[in-house]
Amino acid sequence: MPEMKLLVKNHVPTLYRLSVRDDQQNFVSSAGITMSQAPFEPGSEVFGIWEGDTAVGMIAIIDLSHPDAYLLDGDDPDSLYVWRLLVDEDHQHQGHGTFALNFAKQMMHQRGRSSVSLTAVDEPGSAIPLYEREGFVRSGRIVEDEAELVWRPE
Repeated sequence: MPEMKLLVKNHVPTLYRLSVRDDQQNFVSSAGITMSQAPFEPGSEVFGIWEGDTAVGMIAIIDLSHPDAYLLDGDDPDSLYVWRLLVDEDHQHQGHGTFALNFAKQMMHQRGRSSVSLTAVDEPGSAIPLYEREGFVRSGRIVEDEAELVWRPE
């Protein structure tokens, strides 16, 4: 069973090596870029997705209620934003993406937020079908050239 671990210093070299398939490179920034940018994204937290001692992926989440969070017009300040989600190419199609999305939903409930949002490149091969299977719905917004999807509890 996978588990989430909050990013700590000794995880950096292992998570840095995570990589998506070549045909997915334009869909998500690398783990290294995510870890480098995280200190400059107020309200962000980065988690490694682990199977035992093996890092299989990463999710970065921004709590948009953070007083210094960077909000765009139309952002819900009472939500969590899945800023990055990547699953290593050797560990895809094993439920790790679903596990990470459920982790974000659980975090939303624990923090008393109203929704979880994310954005994705709307091209063939992107993760949009996964997000829609997991209950995320297109909001109709295009944010920085990506389609926004939102999950709200029923």
